[in-house]
Amino acid sequence: MAQTRILDSDHALLQELAASTGKQHQEIIHEALQTFHRDRMLDEINAAFAAVKRDGTAWREEQSERLAWDGAGASPRMSWYQRAKPD
Repeated sequence: MAQTRILDSDHALLQELAASTGKQHQEIIHEALQTFHRDRMLDEINAAFAAVKRDGTAWREEQSERLAWDGAGASPRMSWYQRAKPD
């Protein structure tokens, strides 16, 4: 089992979270790391999307591709949103 040193204040918070949730320290740390990883990934995706929007040519290509995909296999009158939303 790996060991990592943490700040005393973080250990106190970890103990508080364990007491209030009934979860083991390892589970709390695992969930925190998974959340941190997901948040970083989404930040990177959002930054890449923003870069595409700032680039006029790339954004027009993106919009064109969306229109092509929206029309794939469905009625031309039906938007992607209309096909994707649940009944």
